Amino acid sequence: MEYNLITVNAGHSAKAPGAGANGYKEHVYARMIKDKVIARFKSVGVKTVDTTSNASTPSAVLAEQAKKCNAQPKGGRLDVSIHLNSGGGTGCEVLYYSEKALAAKVSDAIADVTGYKNRGAKERKELYFLRNTSAPAILIEVCFIDSKNDMKILNAKMNDIANAIVKAITGKSVHESKPAPKPPKKDDNKDDLYKVQTGAFKDKGNAERLAAELKKRGVSTYIVKE
Repeated sequence: MEYNLITVNAGHSAKAPGAGANGYKEHVYARMIKDKVIARFKSVGVKTVDTTSNASTPSAVLAEQAKKCNAQPKGGRLDVSIHLNSGGGTGCEVLYYSEKALAAKVSDAIADVTGYKNRGAKERKELYFLRNTSAPAILIEVCFIDSKNDMKILNAKMNDIANAIVKAITGKSVHESKPAPKPPKKDDNKDDLYKVQTGAFKDKGNAERLAAELKKRGVSTYIVKE
């Protein structure tokens, strides 16, 4: 399906941070991923609105997310929420209310670029965000924040994950821009002449004998009096 508008939010907030482990905080990583996903949706020409909430309680965050989503036109809209899982597991999964095929496609795409265990699409109609948005919605659990290996992969492949999410939802590939190659450095001294001195003698005869020996070996020489 082609969407006219996609809303994207990062789960939780600084005052309602969600899960955390080993120094990682869910709301921080969810925002990092959200920013990359939004930038890539825009790069492929999809209108995108950030519906992230900075409310101070979990319930207020969820209510504001849904309110921001529902303030957008309903027709052709998809609502996406970015989260990290926890609880001792590993891998990616995508939760849905009605969008099973899309959820499976996004989970497959993340697993393909990361090597994560693919936990697949999971129906979760009781979740506030999925239940209270007026358009189709999915909630992406990118990986497990309490898995050191999952987080190692996330830190290394966050751009790939964002690209995969966008491709799975829109069918459009993200083309990363590469910096233009630097022109060769101009050699301002290309006409300079560098000299190698092999000896210095007070006796001219010694200098002449060395010069003659070098000439026999094919080395161009000349004698300079200083």
